[in-house]
Order: sequence, then C-alpha cells, then structure tokens
Amino acid sequence: MISSAKAFDLANDALKGNRLKTTGITLFGGILLFATIFFINFASLLFFGTEEESPRNYPVSFVVSLIQSIVQDILAIGFYAYFFRIFKHRQSNLRDMFAGFKNFSRNVVVILIGALVAGFFSSLIEALADYLPLILPIHENILFYILFILILAALFCYILYKLYPTWIGLLIKMSQDDSTPAIDLIKQTYCQVSVYNYNFLCLSFRIMLWCFLGVLTLGIGLLWIIPLITMSTVVFFDAIFNPEDFAAPEFPEAPSQDVPPADPEENTTPERPEE
Repeated sequence: MISSAKAFDLANDALKGNRLKTTGITLFGGILLFATIFFINFASLLFFGTEEESPRNYPVSFVVSLIQSIVQDILAIGFYAYFFRIFKHRQSNLRDMFAGFKNFSRNVVVILIGALVAGFFSSLIEALADYLPLILPIHENILFYILFILILAALFCYILYKLYPTWIGLLIKMSQDDSTPAIDLIKQTYCQVSVYNYNFLCLSFRIMLWCFLGVLTLGIGLLWIIPLITMSTVVFFDAIFNPEDFAAPEFPEAPSQDVPPADPEENTTPERPEE
C-alpha cells in the first residue's frame, strides 16, 4: 500500500499540464452544486413552507435533505470520474462529470443507504441532546455531561474511522463500476477498504493540513488545493482497488529470492590407474 506522501506525489505528477482544467472543473462543480441545492431549498420553501418548525414540515424537510444528499453524491461521483480519467490516461472528458447518472438507480440505492446510516446516528445524538437534559439537569450534573460528551465524541470518531473511508471508496468505485449491484458493491468495498482505515486517517491529516493552508489564502488557494486533494484521494483508492498497478519492480514487497550459487561440479571422470 502506498503512503499518503506517495499518493500526493503521484497526484501532483498527474496534474501537470492539467492544472487549468482541474481548477476550472472545480469551480464549475462548486457552482453547479450550489445552484442545485439553492433551487431545491427555494422550491421547498415556495411550495411547502418548510421555514417553520412544525411536525407538519418534518417529512418535507426529511425528503429535501435526502434529495440534497443524492444530488451532492451524484455530482461527487462525476467529479471523481473526471479526475480518475486524468490520472489513468492524462486526458479529460467533461462527460465524466455526469458519470453518476450511469446506473442511476443503483447509485441512488447506495446513497440512500449511506444517508440512512448517517441519519440514524445524527438523529440518535440529537434525541439525546434534546431529552437527556430533561431527565438530568445540566447545572446539577456537570461532571456527568463532561464525561458523556467525551464518550460520545470518542464513539463518533470511532464510527467515522470505521465507515467514512468505505463511503469515499464507494463513491470512487461507483464512478468506474456500472454493473455491480448495490449490496454487493457495499460489501466488496468494505472488505477492500476497511483494512486500510489507518492509512486513510494519515491521508486525512495531510488533507486537513492542505485545507488549512488554503484557508490562510482566504479560500483562493483552495481552487489549487482541492484538485490536488481529489487526485490524491483517487490515487489512494486506486492503489487499494488495483494494487497490481502500483507494484513497482524496484520496490518489491516480497522478499527477494536470491538463487544460491551452484555447487562446483564434481569431477566425474574416472582416474586412470597408475602404471
């Protein structure tokens, strides 16, 4: 498995000569995502009036959030497909941005399963935050709540550590695989990715450092950093899904098997008897 530093090096090499294209597609994807989500929210406010907090609007808010998740992840699939082509073939195709619509029903099923899993944990945390203070007042149980928050944070980080790499791997795999059924794709991806969760954590720390540097430039540097991060992620998961493509002969993982020197040949010619 390649390191996070190696993934960034390979990503930087793949982006040479494609910086302008990837920066433009990043800007285009951001505008498209913002416009789509704005239209969805505007339509929900216009027709359903979901700005008011009431039980009547909860189903509408739930459906709107699901639609937003579908749109966001479908665009992410296309975004990864665009960068995957650049990495593999050093060429780009704008049609890859709509790769998420290939086998659209399968992709929606996978996205809905992910959204439901995330929604379950977020709803559980929200319910605890709403109803626990009614049973145990905060001002009377400060130490309990400090301990509770620490345990909850540790549990959240553990779940994120176990599941988030698989989710990113699913998005990248859906950008290339149009035939595998949803459940089989989830199982296959989890088995392949879960053993590399720690490696993904190291990659995530490097990504956060780059994002911090981008923020220091008032966000302008993110137009250069986001393509690098995306390409590094594509390289990382391609090394997981296609390890044979990264088996460099000069760095073999298997121990070298040196052939021992041949034993000197024995003289098989019979000695002549002495006269």
